Amino acid sequence: MVHPRDWTGLVHGRDDRFDALTVRALSGSASQSWAHPIRVLASDGQSYFMKTLGGCPEFAQGSVAVEYVVAQAGRLIGAAVCRTSLIRVPEALDDWPLPTGGKLTAGLAHASAALERAIESRPALTSRARDDNRRRHVGLYALYDWCFGDDPQRLHDLDGDHAIYSHDHGLYLPPHDGRITRRYLMDCADEPNVLTDPPAGLDSQAIANVSQALERISRDALVKIVRGVPASWPVSDEDLEAVGWFLEHRAPAVAARIRALI
Repeated sequence: MVHPRDWTGLVHGRDDRFDALTVRALSGSASQSWAHPIRVLASDGQSYFMKTLGGCPEFAQGSVAVEYVVAQAGRLIGAAVCRTSLIRVPEALDDWPLPTGGKLTAGLAHASAALERAIESRPALTSRARDDNRRRHVGLYALYDWCFGDDPQRLHDLDGDHAIYSHDHGLYLPPHDGRITRRYLMDCADEPNVLTDPPAGLDSQAIANVSQALERISRDALVKIVRGVPASWPVSDEDLEAVGWFLEHRAPAVAARIRALI
Protein backbone atom coordinates (compact mmCIF):
# COMPACT_ATOMS: atom_id res chain seq x y z
CA MET A 1 0.00 0.00 0.00
CA VAL A 2 1.48 3.32 -1.06
CA HIS A 3 1.38 6.05 1.60
CA PRO A 4 1.34 9.82 0.93
CA ARG A 5 4.59 10.24 2.83
CA ASP A 6 6.28 7.99 0.26
CA TRP A 7 5.94 10.93 -2.13
CA THR A 8 7.33 13.59 0.19
CA GLY A 9 10.12 15.50 -1.56
CA LEU A 10 9.82 13.67 -4.89
CA VAL A 11 8.68 16.78 -6.78
CA HIS A 12 11.37 19.44 -6.88
CA GLY A 13 13.52 21.34 -9.32
CA ARG A 14 10.68 22.24 -11.68
CA ASP A 15 11.57 24.85 -14.29
CA ASP A 16 10.34 26.47 -17.50
CA ARG A 17 13.07 25.18 -19.80
CA PHE A 18 11.01 24.13 -22.82
CA ASP A 19 11.40 25.38 -26.37
CA ALA A 20 10.64 22.31 -28.47
CA LEU A 21 7.34 23.82 -29.64
CA THR A 22 6.49 27.50 -29.97
CA VAL A 23 3.56 29.53 -31.25
CA ARG A 24 4.15 30.98 -34.72
CA ALA A 25 0.74 32.59 -35.25
CA LEU A 26 -2.79 32.67 -33.95
CA SER A 27 -4.87 30.88 -36.56
CA GLY A 28 -8.35 30.99 -35.09
CA SER A 29 -10.58 32.69 -32.59
CA ALA A 30 -10.63 31.74 -28.94
CA SER A 31 -13.43 29.35 -28.10
CA GLN A 32 -16.17 30.47 -25.74
CA SER A 33 -15.78 27.27 -23.70
CA TRP A 34 -14.72 27.39 -20.06
CA ALA A 35 -10.94 27.75 -20.63
CA HIS A 36 -11.11 29.65 -23.97
CA PRO A 37 -8.70 27.51 -26.04
CA ILE A 38 -7.10 29.34 -28.98
CA ARG A 39 -6.24 27.72 -32.29
CA VAL A 40 -2.60 28.37 -33.15
CA LEU A 41 -0.05 27.45 -35.79
CA ALA A 42 3.08 26.06 -34.12
CA SER A 43 6.76 25.85 -35.04
CA ASP A 44 6.32 22.27 -36.31
CA GLY A 45 3.87 23.49 -38.95
CA GLN A 46 0.89 21.85 -37.21
CA SER A 47 -2.27 23.36 -35.78
CA TYR A 48 -3.08 23.08 -32.08
CA PHE A 49 -5.70 24.23 -29.64
CA MET A 50 -3.81 26.07 -26.92
CA LYS A 51 -4.94 26.66 -23.35
CA THR A 52 -3.26 29.44 -21.41
CA LEU A 53 -3.30 30.53 -17.80
CA GLY A 54 -4.98 33.78 -18.82
CA GLY A 55 -7.78 31.97 -20.62
CA CYS A 56 -8.94 30.26 -17.42
CA PRO A 57 -10.84 31.81 -14.52
CA GLU A 58 -8.25 33.19 -12.13
CA PHE A 59 -9.10 30.78 -9.31
CA ALA A 60 -8.79 27.79 -11.68
CA GLN A 61 -5.58 28.39 -13.60
CA GLY A 62 -4.37 25.06 -12.24
CA SER A 63 -6.62 23.44 -14.86
CA VAL A 64 -3.81 23.87 -17.40
CA ALA A 65 -1.68 21.62 -15.18
CA VAL A 66 -4.58 19.16 -14.94
CA GLU A 67 -4.73 19.07 -18.76
CA TYR A 68 -1.03 18.28 -18.89
CA VAL A 69 -1.06 15.57 -16.22
CA VAL A 70 -4.15 13.73 -17.47
CA ALA A 71 -2.97 13.58 -21.09
CA GLN A 72 0.44 12.29 -20.00
CA ALA A 73 -1.14 9.73 -17.66
CA GLY A 74 -3.42 8.57 -20.47
CA ARG A 75 -0.41 7.73 -22.59
CA LEU A 76 0.99 5.51 -19.84
CA ILE A 77 -1.99 3.17 -20.21
CA GLY A 78 -2.45 3.51 -23.96
CA ALA A 79 -5.64 5.57 -23.68
CA ALA A 80 -6.82 7.36 -26.83
CA VAL A 81 -5.95 10.96 -25.98
CA CYS A 82 -5.10 13.69 -28.46
CA ARG A 83 -1.42 14.40 -29.04
CA THR A 84 -0.42 17.12 -26.60
CA SER A 85 2.61 19.18 -25.67
CA LEU A 86 3.78 22.17 -23.76
CA ILE A 87 4.05 25.16 -26.07
CA ARG A 88 5.84 28.48 -25.65
CA VAL A 89 4.14 31.78 -26.35
CA PRO A 90 7.04 34.00 -27.51
CA GLU A 91 7.73 37.50 -26.27
CA ALA A 92 6.59 38.85 -29.65
CA LEU A 93 3.02 37.79 -28.79
CA ASP A 94 3.06 39.09 -25.22
CA ASP A 95 0.07 41.37 -24.59
CA TRP A 96 -1.56 40.31 -27.87
CA PRO A 97 -5.31 41.06 -27.52
CA LEU A 98 -7.66 38.09 -27.48
CA PRO A 99 -11.20 37.94 -28.91
CA THR A 100 -12.51 37.07 -25.45
CA GLY A 101 -11.00 40.19 -23.92
CA GLY A 102 -7.76 39.96 -22.02
CA LYS A 103 -4.34 39.40 -23.54
CA LEU A 104 -1.84 36.67 -24.23
CA THR A 105 1.10 36.38 -21.87
CA ALA A 106 4.52 35.17 -22.97
CA GLY A 107 5.47 31.85 -21.39
CA LEU A 108 4.37 28.24 -21.39
CA ALA A 109 0.90 27.00 -22.24
CA HIS A 110 -0.65 23.62 -23.08
CA ALA A 111 -1.37 22.54 -26.66
CA SER A 112 -3.56 19.77 -28.04
CA ALA A 113 -3.16 18.77 -31.69
CA ALA A 114 -6.10 19.80 -33.85
CA LEU A 115 -7.99 17.18 -35.82
CA GLU A 116 -8.82 18.81 -39.13
CA ARG A 117 -12.26 17.21 -39.47
CA ALA A 118 -13.83 16.12 -36.23
CA ILE A 119 -17.12 16.14 -34.37
CA GLU A 120 -17.47 16.34 -30.61
CA SER A 121 -19.65 14.04 -28.55
CA ARG A 122 -20.60 14.22 -24.88
CA PRO A 123 -21.25 12.64 -22.52
CA ALA A 124 -22.01 9.17 -23.93
CA LEU A 125 -19.42 6.95 -25.59
CA THR A 126 -20.56 6.48 -29.18
CA SER A 127 -19.46 4.82 -32.44
CA ARG A 128 -18.15 1.69 -30.70
CA ALA A 129 -18.43 -0.31 -33.91
CA ARG A 130 -16.34 2.18 -35.95
CA ASP A 131 -12.58 2.05 -36.49
CA ASP A 132 -11.02 0.24 -33.48
CA ASN A 133 -13.23 2.00 -30.97
CA ARG A 134 -14.04 -1.30 -29.23
CA ARG A 135 -10.42 -1.12 -28.06
CA ARG A 136 -10.17 2.66 -27.71
CA HIS A 137 -13.25 2.87 -25.48
CA VAL A 138 -11.57 0.65 -22.88
CA GLY A 139 -8.82 3.20 -22.29
CA LEU A 140 -11.41 5.93 -21.87
CA TYR A 141 -13.23 3.99 -19.14
CA ALA A 142 -9.88 3.59 -17.38
CA LEU A 143 -8.72 7.19 -17.78
CA TYR A 144 -12.01 8.60 -16.50
CA ASP A 145 -11.93 6.45 -13.37
CA TRP A 146 -8.18 6.69 -12.71
CA CYS A 147 -7.98 10.48 -13.08
CA PHE A 148 -11.36 11.05 -11.43
CA GLY A 149 -12.88 12.62 -14.52
CA ASP A 150 -15.75 15.02 -14.91
CA ASP A 151 -17.41 16.62 -17.94
CA PRO A 152 -16.32 13.84 -20.36
CA GLN A 153 -15.69 15.15 -23.87
CA ARG A 154 -14.63 13.20 -26.94
CA LEU A 155 -13.68 13.90 -30.52
CA HIS A 156 -14.44 11.62 -33.47
CA ASP A 157 -11.98 11.86 -36.35
CA LEU A 158 -14.06 12.03 -39.55
CA ASP A 159 -10.95 11.23 -41.58
CA GLY A 160 -10.29 8.13 -39.45
CA ASP A 161 -13.62 6.26 -39.51
CA HIS A 162 -14.84 8.07 -36.39
CA ALA A 163 -11.85 7.01 -34.27
CA ILE A 164 -12.48 8.40 -30.79
CA TYR A 165 -10.19 10.60 -28.69
CA SER A 166 -10.65 11.90 -25.17
CA HIS A 167 -9.83 15.60 -24.86
CA ASP A 168 -10.41 18.73 -22.78
CA HIS A 169 -9.45 17.31 -19.38
CA GLY A 170 -9.22 20.56 -17.42
CA LEU A 171 -11.99 19.55 -15.01
CA TYR A 172 -10.57 16.11 -14.21
CA LEU A 173 -9.12 15.40 -10.72
CA PRO A 174 -11.03 16.40 -7.59
CA PRO A 175 -12.56 18.88 -6.81
CA HIS A 176 -13.48 19.17 -10.53
CA ASP A 177 -13.14 22.93 -10.70
CA GLY A 178 -9.70 23.45 -12.22
CA ARG A 179 -7.78 23.42 -8.96
CA ILE A 180 -5.23 20.88 -7.74
CA THR A 181 -5.63 20.61 -3.98
CA ARG A 182 -4.07 17.96 -1.76
CA ARG A 183 -7.02 17.78 0.64
CA TYR A 184 -9.54 16.85 -2.05
CA LEU A 185 -7.17 14.32 -3.62
CA MET A 186 -6.75 12.60 -0.25
CA ASP A 187 -10.51 12.58 0.39
CA CYS A 188 -11.37 11.00 -2.98
CA ALA A 189 -8.47 8.58 -3.39
CA ASP A 190 -10.53 5.43 -2.67
CA GLU A 191 -13.76 6.58 -4.30
CA PRO A 192 -14.70 4.87 -7.60
CA ASN A 193 -15.45 7.23 -10.48
CA VAL A 194 -16.81 4.92 -13.15
CA LEU A 195 -18.38 5.77 -16.47
CA THR A 196 -22.00 4.62 -16.62
CA ASP A 197 -21.91 3.74 -20.33
CA PRO A 198 -22.88 0.08 -20.92
CA PRO A 199 -19.72 -2.02 -21.55
CA ALA A 200 -21.26 -4.37 -24.13
CA GLY A 201 -19.00 -4.95 -27.13
CA LEU A 202 -15.70 -3.85 -25.59
CA ASP A 203 -12.58 -5.60 -26.80
CA SER A 204 -11.57 -8.27 -24.26
CA GLN A 205 -7.88 -8.11 -25.12
CA ALA A 206 -7.92 -4.35 -24.62
CA ILE A 207 -9.50 -4.87 -21.20
CA ALA A 208 -6.63 -7.18 -20.27
CA ASN A 209 -3.99 -4.84 -21.72
CA VAL A 210 -5.26 -1.69 -20.01
CA SER A 211 -5.69 -3.49 -16.67
CA GLN A 212 -2.13 -4.77 -16.86
CA ALA A 213 -0.83 -1.32 -17.79
CA LEU A 214 -2.48 0.13 -14.67
CA GLU A 215 -1.01 -2.60 -12.48
CA ARG A 216 2.46 -1.91 -13.89
CA ILE A 217 2.42 1.85 -13.40
CA SER A 218 5.76 2.84 -11.94
CA ARG A 219 6.34 5.60 -9.44
CA ASP A 220 9.23 6.86 -11.57
CA ALA A 221 6.90 7.36 -14.56
CA LEU A 222 4.44 9.34 -12.44
CA VAL A 223 7.20 11.43 -10.87
CA LYS A 224 8.43 12.33 -14.36
CA ILE A 225 4.93 13.51 -15.32
CA VAL A 226 4.25 15.71 -12.31
CA ARG A 227 7.77 17.13 -12.28
CA GLY A 228 7.16 18.19 -15.88
CA VAL A 229 4.54 20.75 -14.84
CA PRO A 230 6.21 24.14 -15.47
CA ALA A 231 7.38 26.06 -12.41
CA SER A 232 5.49 29.15 -13.56
CA TRP A 233 2.12 27.39 -13.41
CA PRO A 234 0.21 28.05 -10.16
CA VAL A 235 0.40 24.64 -8.47
CA SER A 236 2.76 23.73 -5.64
CA ASP A 237 5.26 20.89 -5.51
CA GLU A 238 3.35 19.48 -2.53
CA ASP A 239 0.06 19.40 -4.41
CA LEU A 240 1.76 17.73 -7.38
CA GLU A 241 3.18 15.11 -5.01
CA ALA A 242 -0.41 14.50 -3.92
CA VAL A 243 -1.43 14.02 -7.57
CA GLY A 244 1.35 11.49 -8.09
CA TRP A 245 0.39 9.61 -4.93
CA PHE A 246 -3.30 9.72 -5.91
CA LEU A 247 -2.61 8.12 -9.29
CA GLU A 248 -0.24 5.49 -7.90
CA HIS A 249 -2.66 4.64 -5.08
CA ARG A 250 -5.72 4.36 -7.35
CA ALA A 251 -4.19 2.34 -10.17
CA PRO A 252 -4.70 -1.21 -8.75
CA ALA A 253 -8.35 -0.62 -7.81
CA VAL A 254 -9.08 0.93 -11.20
CA ALA A 255 -7.43 -2.06 -12.88
CA ALA A 256 -9.81 -4.37 -11.01
CA ARG A 257 -12.83 -2.30 -12.04
CA ILE A 258 -11.71 -2.37 -15.68
CA ARG A 259 -11.36 -6.17 -15.54
CA ALA A 260 -14.91 -6.35 -14.23
CA LEU A 261 -16.19 -4.74 -17.45
CA ILE A 262 -15.81 -8.05 -19.24
